[in-house]
Amino acid sequence: MTGNIDDLAALIRDAEGGRERFLEKFAAFCEQAFPRQATVTRKARGWLKRTVDIEELALRFETRVFVLRRNGTGVVAEIAHEVRGVVISRKEVPVRDWITELRQKIHEAGLAVSGEGHAAAELTDFQP
Repeated sequence: MTGNIDDLAALIRDAEGGRERFLEKFAAFCEQAFPRQATVTRKARGWLKRTVDIEELALRFETRVFVLRRNGTGVVAEIAHEVRGVVISRKEVPVRDWITELRQKIHEAGLAVSGEGHAAAELTDFQP
């Protein structure tokens, strides 16, 4: 994935449609754009555990934790408020709202300016 904004828009459409590969594509995008903030949980399945699926993507920015989790063939988006490892609140939101709030948090944190990656700058310019 090149990490351009058209790719990101396609990923959002995939997520809203519940497509299975969305989480893998978006996790790769986030690992590249935010290597320190992204945590990806993978699970091996199948005979001889040869297939590895992404179960969860978590992005931590200050006290907010943005989570995408596999739920059957779809994706569930959550935003949590966490202080010193304790979750104060957690809400499930549509993927489009999740992306909007993530974009706002990235902009507040100034990651696009601080050199966190080219993809981060493109995500902050995204207008859903």
